Amino acid sequence: MTFDDVLTTLLQVCETTSGFSPDKVVVVRDLRGRVRLALKQKSGGLIVSDLVASLRSALGAWFEEPILVHGGSPGLTRLCAVVLDVNSPWRNPAWVDAATGQAKQPVAGRWHLVERHISKTAWVGDSKAAPPWPLVSSKPPIVTFYSFKGGVGRTTALAAAAWHLAEQGKRVVVVDLDVEAPGAGSLMGASADRGVLDFLVDHAASGSSDLDRMIAPALELGGSAAQVDVVPSGRLDSSYFEKLARLDYTGSGLLKPNSESPVREGMVALLNALARRDPKPDYIFLDSRAGLHDVAGLSLHDLAHVDVLVGRDSDQNYRGLELTVEALGRRRRPADLRSIVVQTMAPEDLKSAEYKRVTEEYRLRSHRAFVEHVYSLEEPIDPVTDADPIADDSSAAHYPHVIRFNNRLVSFTALSGMRSELFSDDFAQFVEKLKGLCGPEVAS
Repeated sequence: MTFDDVLTTLLQVCETTSGFSPDKVVVVRDLRGRVRLALKQKSGGLIVSDLVASLRSALGAWFEEPILVHGGSPGLTRLCAVVLDVNSPWRNPAWVDAATGQAKQPVAGRWHLVERHISKTAWVGDSKAAPPWPLVSSKPPIVTFYSFKGGVGRTTALAAAAWHLAEQGKRVVVVDLDVEAPGAGSLMGASADRGVLDFLVDHAASGSSDLDRMIAPALELGGSAAQVDVVPSGRLDSSYFEKLARLDYTGSGLLKPNSESPVREGMVALLNALARRDPKPDYIFLDSRAGLHDVAGLSLHDLAHVDVLVGRDSDQNYRGLELTVEALGRRRRPADLRSIVVQTMAPEDLKSAEYKRVTEEYRLRSHRAFVEHVYSLEEPIDPVTDADPIADDSSAAHYPHVIRFNNRLVSFTALSGMRSELFSDDFAQFVEKLKGLCGPEVAS
């Protein structure tokens, strides 16, 4: 028995137990992955002790007793009533009939699942994304730059976008959220005594929202430096580990499910403080941590108005893109999803067979992920032709923006010497698409 087998095995045991006919079943999976049951059982022939014995035999240590039955002893009935008062229907529950080998679906609406997590709440949760403010003209849009794998040009794309906007007279604040592998600050030539990590630790302890000595200009942008402020991750000194070890992504949420984690509270406070600065920023860019990290999920699925998903042609990046889109589909309604898929390091020659192969594969994989996890929620597939009318729509969320490979962008040492590369047509078109997605959604 492994973690992946527990829920389907539990379903199979319960659904094949004589007399099992509850109105509602709630499965609670705890922080260690063990399962408990609460049920509102119809009058009938279920012998609870038999079900307990069957589950104990099938699940071993993964099953926790007792089963809470509404209508049993007064104390357990009160506890059972609390557990049953949840509304989290189980997505696609299924178990395999041992006799036929066929997948079977339990009674619709009967099964409910409550998951408890130590971390990764922003990745596994399904509550609606909640940026600190709505996307209105009086407030800066928050844009997260994310990549599943490092080394694909995520921070370079962010720096290019900030530089373009600065030369158009816009003010940009760049926040380096890659606290475990800082890079945006040094790339953009910004050095400060304090940073994101200091702010989060100070806010968790004292509620402070002090930005003093946290913000520095992006000196690598030359004449545009005054238009781009950078909040580095923090100063890499002997106390950095101590501060990093105090980041709490779950906090009191373990005991109070609707409460926020200290890191989220701190991030909201930081973003609000940055938005209130004078002169007011026109954009706030978040350089997220790569991979399935808590801070990546928080910035990507929860705090941002616009998501920039950066990757390159590789099996790892394709799988990462699918996981990312799946999580976004749970947190954002299709109509609210503002995202750009960016394919980097494509072959330089637009007319080459390799360029066509690589870009078509990326578009196919991206489209497949969005169809399964986002578009399916609005059912755009033609029921007659089984075709997706937006598959080849270059303005659709899934359609990748391509940035071609440039050897100088792989090996450069100073951003200031890369202006011509970062102002190529590929980057210029990307910035225009980004600006279009950052427009207000409601009147301010």
